[in-house]
Amino acid sequence: MNTQTKYFAYVRKSTEGDERQALSIENQKDKVKEIHPDLDIVEVMEEKHSAFKPYNRPVFEDMIRRIKLGEAQGIIAWHPDRLSRNEIDASSITYLVRTGIIHDLKFASYNFDNSPEGIMMLQLALSQSQYFSSKLGKDVKRGLEKKISLGWRPGIAPEGYLNDLRLEKGQRTIIVDKERSTLLRKAFDLFLTGAYTAQEVFDILNNEWHYKTRKKKKSGGKSLSRSSWYKILSNPFYAGIIVYNGKESKGKHKPLLSLDEFNRIQELLGKRGCKRQPTKQNFTYAGMFKCAVCGCSITAEHKTKYIKSKNKVKGYSYYHCTHKKKEANCKQGSVEEKEITRDVTDKLEKLVIHPHFLDLTLKHLDKQKGIEKSQSKVIEKNKNNELEELKNQLSELIIMRSKKLIDDNNFLKQKNTLEKQIANLKNINNNEDKKNDSIELTKERFCFSAHALEDFNNGDKTKKKEIVTSLGSNREFKDKKVLISVHDWLNPILENAKNHNDKLTRLEPLNFPLSKRKNEALTSLNLSWLPDLDSNQGHPR
Repeated sequence: MNTQTKYFAYVRKSTEGDERQALSIENQKDKVKEIHPDLDIVEVMEEKHSAFKPYNRPVFEDMIRRIKLGEAQGIIAWHPDRLSRNEIDASSITYLVRTGIIHDLKFASYNFDNSPEGIMMLQLALSQSQYFSSKLGKDVKRGLEKKISLGWRPGIAPEGYLNDLRLEKGQRTIIVDKERSTLLRKAFDLFLTGAYTAQEVFDILNNEWHYKTRKKKKSGGKSLSRSSWYKILSNPFYAGIIVYNGKESKGKHKPLLSLDEFNRIQELLGKRGCKRQPTKQNFTYAGMFKCAVCGCSITAEHKTKYIKSKNKVKGYSYYHCTHKKKEANCKQGSVEEKEITRDVTDKLEKLVIHPHFLDLTLKHLDKQKGIEKSQSKVIEKNKNNELEELKNQLSELIIMRSKKLIDDNNFLKQKNTLEKQIANLKNINNNEDKKNDSIELTKERFCFSAHALEDFNNGDKTKKKEIVTSLGSNREFKDKKVLISVHDWLNPILENAKNHNDKLTRLEPLNFPLSKRKNEALTSLNLSWLPDLDSNQGHPR
């Protein structure tokens, strides 16, 4: 006797970035009940954390744990991007589906069936969610950096300043809040006398001068909090300096303090004045790896070593297992950052594609995109013609029944058959946009392969992290070596790039001067490259 599949309904809405535009949790709940009223839903599980990073959603992790325990065998969600926007969670879901632990996934805005083709489309949908999240984050960061370079602090203006709402969003500057800046400047002057403590000035500002923060939409201005006051005293923005990602730059806003006054305030607060307090170490590979032996996180620390022969002190960044699982008895040692960088560079070198093959690949994909677009038009036309014919048959059947030319049993049987065929035709998704998106994504991935090594060597810490993340998942350390499960879409390139690059090198003009023979050899090499490309095209990640 078959047991009915039990489901968890997973609803999620994050307040971060583009996810603010997603359906609210209540709307997602309503849609679940509306579209799947007859399913056995064990529990509706609500999440309010972003899915952009793995290991960040306690409700999701609890749901997966309970599914493994057999409490449910299916998941209902609004769209695949509600379940995952990162590679690790995506691979967990698809693995559980492929191994039969998850029997069924149902989405309100996406069709999925548990077949090799269905799982491939699910992986593609989850990969696209991660890609669009990463791309959006990159675009936002580029916009923020551009605004910083123009001398303007992004985001909400600090106390004593206002965002100039008269300008368009993205172009807004920061102006002085005349009402509050006057009181803040007065408070700075009082503190600079040295006769009052920061706490005493804070009490005067609130209790005697009745300072009120900016009014918000649903509430009036409130007294300044103690923590906000100390942040104001420590913020170099009031001296005309913008701090972003640990870097200081000159701002175009009007400062309320001179640099000397700001330094004097830091001295009065017990700080070192002229020099800014050192920021937290920003390690290149922090949070990206786990120990392959015990599964614990990898942490980083900075050490110095005195070089006697050169009479100088040199700094080193080391990464090592946290050893939090004592029962694992893990004895993995530390590894220096430059060794990690060397291992990653070795992997990226194997991905480098000769410019000739990159150009060939991009042209081939553009051609394929045009072919699929033409084919889609033909398929759509044939589908519409067939749909029209079925509708005509249904209309004629109804007329025959009205004239009693057919009995009820035959009428109902033929009617149900025609209606089912019509419904099936209407439910056939036109995959043109999905195929085009897949081709564009594949083009980006080949460009990544061609330029990843150069970008990694020339990029800053953030760029290096992006490239390592794009390279693969399940990143681990073992015996001082980097282990990365390279994304499936990269495997065909890894297997063929070196072989084809070597063959092409032998066909360079200095080594192969005869133009005719060279062209024939290139044609042969191109033909052998294209089948490898075609086999990869359906797996952009």
